[in-house]
Amino acid sequence: MAKYESKEHKDVFYFKYNEMATTIEEAKQQADFVRSQLQKPQIKKFLIDNSAITTVAKPEVNEVWGQLMQDVFNYIEKSATIAPNVTLKMQLNRLSRSSGTFDTVKAFTDVNEGLKFLDVEDMEI
Repeated sequence: MAKYESKEHKDVFYFKYNEMATTIEEAKQQADFVRSQLQKPQIKKFLIDNSAITTVAKPEVNEVWGQLMQDVFNYIEKSATIAPNVTLKMQLNRLSRSSGTFDTVKAFTDVNEGLKFLDVEDMEI
């Protein structure tokens, strides 16, 4: 199985992380790929599906993904993250509220809720 999968649907870029990157180089390659997709003019929304992740990333890998998350809103208007559990969903939403981005950045445990938040009714996952 590939470490990740992705697809575009209208103005949405979907990225599903199947297995956590294990090295900085691997994380940078994946982050650069995501950045390249988010820079497409038609992409306005980002659906990040982390529902399959069961491990915690190494700190150096988290740093790469943290930088990507800082860059995301240079390219898109709205983002939904599908968390693997309620605890992570609550943590992500708390961060979003405290940073003042809760109207545009939310976490869910169900992909259909994420799609609804992004106003996408007809995307097949």
